[in-house]
Amino acid sequence: MRAGRGAGSSLLLAREWGMADLEDRLAAAIEASFEPTWDRSLGEFTWGMGLDEPHPRGQFNAFLAAAEASGPGRWEGLSAAPLEKCPQVVDVDFPSVALSRAEWIDGSLHLRVEVLDESPNERTAFRIVGAEPRMWDILGPDGLTVEVTTSGLMVRMPRVSADIEFTEGSY
Repeated sequence: MRAGRGAGSSLLLAREWGMADLEDRLAAAIEASFEPTWDRSLGEFTWGMGLDEPHPRGQFNAFLAAAEASGPGRWEGLSAAPLEKCPQVVDVDFPSVALSRAEWIDGSLHLRVEVLDESPNERTAFRIVGAEPRMWDILGPDGLTVEVTTSGLMVRMPRVSADIEFTEGSY
């Protein structure tokens, strides 16, 4: 399979339209031909495309990443109605700190914080904007603090990889 945007956009549409047989064949061809690579030292997943270049092609990778995030009706849903407002995690110390999970499940926010070089004696911080200013029950690493401010929840924690769960508490 030749490198280009066509494979990624085709996979995205096969997933959007629920064409499972075509999706399976495209995914297998992309997996076999496009050099999927996880660089854990940088926290990046990219496809080399067989181009033997020092840096992955942005547009080619963008289409493949969009296809990875797609599923039946997801792209149509983006344009069918206004996006529902939801809290956002901002001001993460990327690339030394990244989130590999940010998911709301039954009113609880589940985060997975990943750090390149763990240093428990140092701290990192990020904010959650758009979250209701209320009391939150929080499960996370020792030393994690959360301050409710007018600009969101200010989260400070040791520079360690950890799972964090925010659940709405009572006032």
